[in-house]
Amino acid sequence: MPRRLMSWLVFCGLVMAAGTLGVLAWSNANYGDVVARTMGVTTFALFRLFSSLETADEDESLFGGSILGNRPLLMGTGLSVLTIILATELGILQRVLGTVSLSIDQWAVCIGVALSLIVVEEVRKLLKVRTGDEPAAAVVAAAPAAA
Repeated sequence: MPRRLMSWLVFCGLVMAAGTLGVLAWSNANYGDVVARTMGVTTFALFRLFSSLETADEDESLFGGSILGNRPLLMGTGLSVLTIILATELGILQRVLGTVSLSIDQWAVCIGVALSLIVVEEVRKLLKVRTGDEPAAAVVAAAPAAA
């Protein structure tokens, strides 16, 4: 794995960890343990969902529209959204997973915090910071000419 990609993945992991732990701490203080666990797992699941959308194309913005042609990604995303909602709202899954229903305000916190990853990824794309290997042509062009 290229060093830049590893560094970027670690950075994104830290963003997700900080966001999830922040939601856990805040919601535990405001709503108690069970709601906090539900908000924490929901926030992390949304982080992963947004990450999958952002990594569909390393260079092009999520808002460029290219993912609309990626049917498998859209179907997987739809199923993920459904799963995240059912895990918190469907009684049988609440009992199995130990989750509870979230209010609109609680959902907004989870979504808002997880959206921070999209902001981070879009800034990287805007600044054209590459995370993969340099293209072979760039490496060849940068090599000094043989004497």
